[in-house]
Parts: sequence; C-alpha cells; structure tokens
Amino acid sequence: MAEERELGRVRDAYEATHDRLWRAVLAFTGSRDVTDDAVAEAFAQVLRRGAEVRDVEAWVWRAAFVIARGELARRGPVGEVIDRSESMPEPAVDLIRALAALPAADRELLVLVHVGGWTPTELAAITGSPASTIRVRLHRANRRARPLLEEDRP
Repeated sequence: MAEERELGRVRDAYEATHDRLWRAVLAFTGSRDVTDDAVAEAFAQVLRRGAEVRDVEAWVWRAAFVIARGELARRGPVGEVIDRSESMPEPAVDLIRALAALPAADRELLVLVHVGGWTPTELAAITGSPASTIRVRLHRANRRARPLLEEDRP
C-alpha cells in the first residue's frame, strides 16, 4: 500500500514536470545524452528513496541538475552543443550556445528561472539559500548573459 502511494507520488511528479525538467537540463548541458541520463537517474533515485523524499518535484529538479553537473565535470566541456540533424529550432540552438559561454552557476540559475519557471523564493526553499541571495545572483547572471544573447540579434 505504501509502495503504491510512493509510486503514485513519483508518477504525478513525472507527469507534471518531466518535459519542463528535460528542456531545462538540455538548456543547461547542451547535450541530449547528458540530459536523458540525468533526468532518468533523478527519477530512478527518487523511486529508490521513497517516503524519505517530501517534495518529489523539487527533489527531482535538484537531483537532475546535480547529476548533470557531475557528468559535465566528468566529460569536460560539451563539444558541438547540438547536432543540427536533431530537429531543434535555430533560436533554441543559439540560446543553448550562448548559455554555454556562461559560468555553470550562472547558466544553471538562468535555466532554472527562465526555462524551468522557478521563482527565486521557490529556489531558496529548495536550496536553503536566502531568496535575496538568489535574486542578487540572478540579477548578476542576467547582466552577464545579456551581451551574449544580443550578439546574435540582427
């Protein structure tokens, strides 16, 4: 009975967040392989942990980014960010390339907020950092990203 309840919680979180999480991790890593592995492993870990995880959605997001960061560190920089043969719109490829030029901490925060849809207050609750710190970091990351994003504009 308890196992079914836990499976239901994970299924609900999967249905609610998988696509958005996958897009966010892809924007962070620039690699479909790393993204697929990180998201799948995050959901597998939450299934193994069961009832000890209070907020499944928040936990999966944090775990997927931790796993992706570790994989990027292990592999080194991702070469060609996105293979053109993969059907991805040109603006998305340009955005991923621009984000790849940023430090990982900036890229992660920008993706969590702008792609993932998390607010600084929500991120503070997940990470344990004060919301004011998250807002300052976000402001600085936006400022550093702006010139990179404007380079591609006509």
